Order: sequence, then C-alpha cells, then structure tokens
Amino acid sequence: MRVSPSRPLARIAAALVFTGTVVTLPAAAGVASASSVPLAGPVTKNLTFTCEMPLIGAQQVAATVTATFPEAVTVNSPIDVTAFSVNVSLTGDTVTALNLIGAATIEGTASANVDVDYNGTELGVTLNGLGFPVTPVPQDGPLALVITGPIPGLTVKKPGSVAFAVGGAFTGKVTPKRADGTPTDLGTFDLPCGMDPGQDAALATVTVN
Repeated sequence: MRVSPSRPLARIAAALVFTGTVVTLPAAAGVASASSVPLAGPVTKNLTFTCEMPLIGAQQVAATVTATFPEAVTVNSPIDVTAFSVNVSLTGDTVTALNLIGAATIEGTASANVDVDYNGTELGVTLNGLGFPVTPVPQDGPLALVITGPIPGLTVKKPGSVAFAVGGAFTGKVTPKRADGTPTDLGTFDLPCGMDPGQDAALATVTVN
C-alpha cells in the first residue's frame, strides 16, 4: 500500500481528549438523531484503486463512494453519516479469472480507511463490518459489487469543523463459490487495495457550532 496504517479507534479517542475534545463512536449510525439537522445531500466520489488479485496480479478497480453528511451539527450532537455505499466495478480480466476457477458467485466482507481532520488534527479511522452480498459472476465483465455497512457516528464537544475524506487503503475478504454453493479451490482470499495517486478524495466538511 502507498499509505500509512490507520490508527486504532482507542488512539483516536486519546488524541481528541488530549486536544480538549471528547469523541463518541457508537456501534452504528442510523438516521440522523435529530430531525432538525440539515443534510448537505448525497456526496458522490469516483475513484480508482489498484488491487492485488490472485492469479492475475495487480488490477485497477473503479469505485464510486456515496454518502450523506449533515451540513452542520451542534456540540454534543453526533455527526451521522447515512446512505453510505461503495459501488465497485471489476474488470473483464477479473471476471474471466473467476470463470476459469469455476466461480458462479462471489461474496465477502471489507474494511476501508477514512481520513478525518478535526480542527487541524488528522485522524485515521478504519471502517470494519462492511461487506457485499452473494453476487452472481457473469460470463463477461464488468462485475458490479455494492459494498455497504454501518458507519459510526462522531460526537465532539468543541466548536470547529470536521473534514472527511476517503482513506488510501481498502481491504476485502472475498469468497468465490461454485454453482452448488461450495467454495472454489481459492477458498477465501484477501484483496488488498491502495488508492491510485493524484486523486481528490475529499468527501465533506461538517461545521460544529
């Protein structure tokens, strides 16, 4: 990967306490907790990653990240990110390789890095618990996958601004299966991906009043 590893959540909390702020990361974000929170609308970001595929090596993967952020929140109110998804398009070469190993479907889990900047303090957050459901493998590509999952809310106790951006690393665990539901000879494999350089990964900046 071309990025540094993200800090664990415990170190993020410690950094915010050190700067006089308290952060709360609930298990998952649902709809915004207060109906009066103004929403900026969906943010869409088209990016490319390079992923290390088994058998065929490095492949470029197109991804579209979509999420809705509030325009502003008050202190002690959570910044809830909703309608989050990552639409991934796998190339024809990847689909050909999946067909060669007898894969009729693929499914998997994923984790993704998010860069967070709170009043100039840079933080790295890893989103775990993402995944994509059983998806049929076509005879030719591309193969579209939709990755979703819970996004933790972020609560701060001092005014300022919180900027969010797509992090540089993405990791999947992928299980291709035959038509009878049994795993292929590849079993479950890791799919490490790094964002291609020179891209604008910014998503949104939320004002904390």
